[in-house]
Amino acid sequence: MRLRVLDLACRRPLTLAAAVTVLWHLLLFAVEDLLPPLRPGWFPDLGAAVVNVVLAALTLALIGWLGWWRETGLAWRRPDRSWWLLLPLLAEGLLHLVDGLTGSATALASAAVTMLAVGLAEESLSRGLVQRLLSPLGLARAAVLVGVLFGLGHAMSGLWFGRPGDEIAFQVVNTAAFGFCLAALRWHVRTIWPLVGLHALVNFTSINSPGALPDVVQIGIIVALIAYGWWLLRLLDRRPERTPDPARTG
Repeated sequence: MRLRVLDLACRRPLTLAAAVTVLWHLLLFAVEDLLPPLRPGWFPDLGAAVVNVVLAALTLALIGWLGWWRETGLAWRRPDRSWWLLLPLLAEGLLHLVDGLTGSATALASAAVTMLAVGLAEESLSRGLVQRLLSPLGLARAAVLVGVLFGLGHAMSGLWFGRPGDEIAFQVVNTAAFGFCLAALRWHVRTIWPLVGLHALVNFTSINSPGALPDVVQIGIIVALIAYGWWLLRLLDRRPERTPDPARTG
C-alpha cells in the first residue's frame, strides 16, 4: 500500500495533494461533529484545541508512515541566517497588537494553546505533507499551489461553518497569500517549526484583537505577502550554490 501511494505521489503530485487537502478538511469536520461540546471555564477553547491536536496527530502519523519526516521539514534544524527572513511575518503578527488584546487571562491562555495546535495541524499538512507532494513540480510552482490549496481549504471551512460569502472570499485570498509566503519561506529555513510559531502568532493576535485592521491595511498585507513570497523565490535562484532537491531534503 505504501509503495502504491509513493508511486502515485510521483505520477500525480497535484491530484494527490488536492485529495489530501480535501480529505484532511473532511476529517476536521467529522471530528468537530463527533466531539461533544468542550468549553470548560478553565479552557474555553478546549474543543477546538482537541480537534486540531487530533488532526495534527493523524497528519504526523501519515508522514511517518510514508517515511517523509525529513522531506516534510519535520526534522528540527538549528536557527541560522535564513531565520532572519522570518521577520516580516513576525511583524505581521505584531501589527495586530496595535490596539492590544481583548479577553480575560484565561481566555487568552486558552486561545494561545489552541492557536499553537492550529499552527501545528495546518503547517504539518500544508507546508509539510502537501508541499512535499508538490515539490517535484519545482520550487516556485509548488509554493504557488500550496498557497492555492491552503486558501481553498479555508473556503471549505467557511462554507461548512456557514460564514458569509464576502467573508469567505476575503479569507480565501488572505490565506492563499499567507500560505504562499510561508511555502516560500519553508524552502529557505527547511523546517516547519518556526512557521508553526509564526502561524500561531498571526492567528492569535488577529483573532484576539479588539477590532480588525482597516481594509486598506489588510489589502496592503496581502499584497506584501505575495510580493515577499515572490522575492523569496527569486532569492533561491540567486544562490551561488545549487538548491538541494526538495524531495530529498528537509
